[in-house]
Amino acid sequence: MNGAYTSQILSDKLTKLNNSQQSIETLSHWCIFHRKKAKQVVETWGKEFAVASKDQQVPLLYLANDILQNSRRKGLEFVNEFWKVLPASLKGALESGDESVRTTAFRLIDIWEDRKVFGTFSQSLREELLEKETPSRLENHGKRLRSSIKIKKDGGILEKVATAYLTVHEGVPEEESTLAECSIAISRVESLGREAGSQIGNGTVNETALADELQQQHVVISQCIEFLEASEANRTKLASLLKEALHDQVFFI
Repeated sequence: MNGAYTSQILSDKLTKLNNSQQSIETLSHWCIFHRKKAKQVVETWGKEFAVASKDQQVPLLYLANDILQNSRRKGLEFVNEFWKVLPASLKGALESGDESVRTTAFRLIDIWEDRKVFGTFSQSLREELLEKETPSRLENHGKRLRSSIKIKKDGGILEKVATAYLTVHEGVPEEESTLAECSIAISRVESLGREAGSQIGNGTVNETALADELQQQHVVISQCIEFLEASEANRTKLASLLKEALHDQVFFI
């Protein structure tokens, strides 16, 4: 699987990458195996990301995240190289990408900051891309969506329904990226189990490294569960308000 490295081989693999855990994890392991070529790997990733379709940019972002998360214990080659290309790549995605690309980018930046993947530079990435982007993006989106709903201005049930609907609607893209991230983390835990079994058989198990990565994946899964539970609560609230509106015979005009 690991074979020789060339930029052309990597380009071919990147064009075939899909959003499945297996596809992302397999290519991530291949890249990390060739970590001595980190500079070439990341440069090729950046070139492919720049010309990729919007659908293809999402798995490419998840691939970058997987490489960053799983290569750090072996060295900072990929961290240093990705720092050189990610700001420009993410800025381009936020400016011209569709909602799924933008949501994925925002969530990964949050993760990288929380886990200090880039050390003190994580905050710089957030300041450069998020603080200028988030308020206007959400505000404009909310205004557009509100203007498409005609509501009786009575401060009653319809206004509550509209607010609850907006909350659910705006959270859908992030729910999708959260589910994908959770699946990747679960897949990684399963892989760690297989790796540990093999290492135990060979007498080469690194208990500290294994425990650290299991803890990392546990945090990811816990955060995903927390977010999805909150999303479920928002949907439950919307359903309850809709039932109340129907009971009171209040309708959108």
